[in-house]
Amino acid sequence: RCNACGEHHFYPRPFCPHCWSTDVEWCAASGRATLYTWSVVHDNDLPPFNERLPYVAALVDLEEGPRMMTNVVDCPFDELEADMPLEVVYEQVSDEPFVKLPRFRPAKG
Repeated sequence: RCNACGEHHFYPRPFCPHCWSTDVEWCAASGRATLYTWSVVHDNDLPPFNERLPYVAALVDLEEGPRMMTNVVDCPFDELEADMPLEVVYEQVSDEPFVKLPRFRPAKG
């Protein structure tokens, strides 16, 4: 988040892409988003993606404003729809080094 203009941005960087200020800081996000667009991927030969087929590659709009690329999980493909509310879940993808990645699922309630 930029302390000069108040805008949030993603990906993290040492300056604000909105006003160019260097007065930026990490802040907690709500974990809520809406689905902007998606594609169901059925063919990908590259590891580790070939082990996850089929999967949903998606762009989501975070509640704070930035748009990010991610995956939608725990949702039948035919139930995906534009602007559907989503919530973050974290998937551990490796033990060494320990890495968790944000994925999104349909929001509950």
